[in-house]
This record gives sequence, C-alpha cells and structure tokens, in this order.
Amino acid sequence: MASGIGYRGTNRCFPLWEDFQQCFFSSQEKTRADCVPAREDYLECLHHFKAIARVRTIQAVERDNYNKSKANGTDHKIISLSAPGGGGGSS
Repeated sequence: MASGIGYRGTNRCFPLWEDFQQCFFSSQEKTRADCVPAREDYLECLHHFKAIARVRTIQAVERDNYNKSKANGTDHKIISLSAPGGGGGSS
C-alpha cells in the first residue's frame, strides 16, 4: 500500500494504516507492543475478523432458538443477516 489512493479514491483502511505506521516508527520499544491496538484496528478494517465472528455467534444463537422453539411448538423465525432488508428468513 504505497499511497492509499486508488482508482476510486482513498482506501477506507488507509487512515488506520497511517496510524499504525506512525506508531510503529515512533515506538521506542523493540517489540512495539504499544502498537498492537493500532495493528488490530487496521487488520479488522481489512478482514473483518471480529465482525464475522460476531455475526456467526448471533446466527448460532438464532439457530438454537429456532430449534428450541420448533421442539416446543412455538413460532420463532430466523432472522436473515446476510443482506439488509433482504426478505426475512424461513419459518
């Protein structure tokens, strides 16, 4: 990532990269442990690891609730998290 500016303008994660880079080069520690939060923010922006894990956790709870309600004979619908306003779930 040389400049952070591409065909469509500035990359959404470039400001986080700049923060991490500034921390990295100004750090007095050899391990640069003080830059771990900036690094995690940048990597989360790129890959969405935490957001994906959170959605998977929510979906697992929804599946469990659906299975329990099906066993109890109550009506619980699964919420679709794949697309906003994407047409509900199954019953």
